[in-house]
Amino acid sequence: MDLNALKEFSAVIEQGSFAAAARKLNTPKSTVSKRIQDLERDLGVKLIERTTRRLRLTAEGALVLARAERILADAEDIARSLGDSDGRVRGHLRIAAPLLFGQTYLGPLAAECRRRHPEMTLELVLTDGQPDLDEEGFDAAIRLGSGTGAQVTRPLFQSTRILVSAPGILGTPPVSPRQLADYPVALYGIGLIQSWHLTDGREDMIVRVAGGMSFSSYPCLYSAVMSGAGLALLPEYLVADDIATGRLVRHLPQWSSLPVELSLVYPGARSLTHRLRAFIDLLQELFPAPMGA
Repeated sequence: MDLNALKEFSAVIEQGSFAAAARKLNTPKSTVSKRIQDLERDLGVKLIERTTRRLRLTAEGALVLARAERILADAEDIARSLGDSDGRVRGHLRIAAPLLFGQTYLGPLAAECRRRHPEMTLELVLTDGQPDLDEEGFDAAIRLGSGTGAQVTRPLFQSTRILVSAPGILGTPPVSPRQLADYPVALYGIGLIQSWHLTDGREDMIVRVAGGMSFSSYPCLYSAVMSGAGLALLPEYLVADDIATGRLVRHLPQWSSLPVELSLVYPGARSLTHRLRAFIDLLQELFPAPMGA
């Protein structure tokens, strides 16, 4: 596959027109148009729908674009590795991450990434699904648990959920997990009846709770609890600051959910590019050592 054609295809989408892409690349517009036509012919699909006013990516074009950006960045990475590198990180990085984790941590991390590596582009896709890294064009993903097969897994930290409520709404607080069914609770997930699996490190206990309300979004559940909706089991990293400042109260502090490990997963050792290594360095500064390590 012609790398120049991929570069010109990427430039056309970025610039919004063939003429603007040709000016950026200092290439005749006719050459740009011909190479993209040849690329469409070679792939057997239509990549761009052309109208008199604008260009629009087809579904196939969007898939090819994601792959093309990775291929071009990899090609630049190879060239730098073989030549005299100036130490700067360039290229495009596409990372998937769980929604709540991304909302909590990745905004400041992305800002620091831009400060350190202004020539690198970063695309953060927040999803609670489990995207296929190769098929969906991701360089890496942050996910619960570990990777599979030949994937490389780097543990970040262990997440637990803890019992919290707004101050003063429970009256006499619970002294045992067995009492939780007697308190107003707000649930995460679907349905108004759940089983909470709690541990104090020595004993595990499953408690059946019935809430008058449930939420499919942690931010929404968090907001409701902050406003006095009841007692909830929320990720510790989400509520730690609120507990420290007294905006929330932790109940049964020796008890929590079973820990779940969050890890960075990428396809394999060969996919550890300079840009991915730079992102991992930032993650390691944020999480110097996995909890429990």
